[in-house]
Order: sequence, then C-alpha cells, then structure tokens
Amino acid sequence: MDETNELLEYIYQDCEMATTTLTELLKDLQGKDNKIKRTIENILKEYEKYLKDAKKLIKEHKIKPKKVSMMAKMGAKAGIKENVKSDNSDSKISDVVIQGLVMGIVDISKRIDDFEKEANKDIVKLASNVLKFQQDSVEKLKEYL
Repeated sequence: MDETNELLEYIYQDCEMATTTLTELLKDLQGKDNKIKRTIENILKEYEKYLKDAKKLIKEHKIKPKKVSMMAKMGAKAGIKENVKSDNSDSKISDVVIQGLVMGIVDISKRIDDFEKEANKDIVKLASNVLKFQQDSVEKLKEYL
C-alpha cells in the first residue's frame, strides 16, 4: 500500500508542478508572437487532466498528499521568467520545456519500475499514461528546436 501512495503522490506532485510552471510560461508569453504557444497550451491541458485523475484517485485511496513546496514553485517560476526574459524564441522555450519533461520521464520511469509489482494497478496505469504523454510531448516540442 505504501508503494501505491508514493507513486500516486509523485504523479500528483509532478502534474501540479507542471501545471504551475506551464501556466506561468503562458502568462509570460502573452502578447508575444510565439508559434509554440498552442503546443504549450495543449500540454498544459493534458497535465491538468492527469492532475484531476490523480486527485480523484487520492480521494478514493484516502491519501493526504504532500503539496509541492512554495519554494519549489517559486524557483520554477523564477527560472521560467529568467529564460523567457533572456530568450523567448520558440527554440529556447521548447528546449526549457523538454528539459522539464525529460526530468519527469526519468523520475516516473524509475518509480514505475520500482513499484509496478506492488502498487495498485490503476495507479501504475495512470503513471504509465503520464509517462507516454510526456514522451509524446517531447517529440512534439522537438519540431521547434
């Protein structure tokens, strides 16, 4: 059961952090003529969907997840602002978002490998779906590099 909680909590935190940073990125791109905005909006919508799915499972499993710390969110927001301020080209934005996605891919892959035998199958399936979505998103973002 601990494996289920840990995997679900990770999914929740990863999706929460992604929605926070992508929302901030889109705010910073308002009024700018970036072609990548639509792709970022679509990625954000998918993360919001997975966050909602994670929240539903958290409620079902009666888990009290740790929220992403305010410091982590502030750091991510500051990093996004700095990157967009110095270079808001589609290529740079794609690079930054891909880096975040790759970190998520590595982390969730490890957790799936560690917990897939012990964790609840619905949670493992959600984790696998998030992983596939992240991998697909990297491929979509490569066209902007």
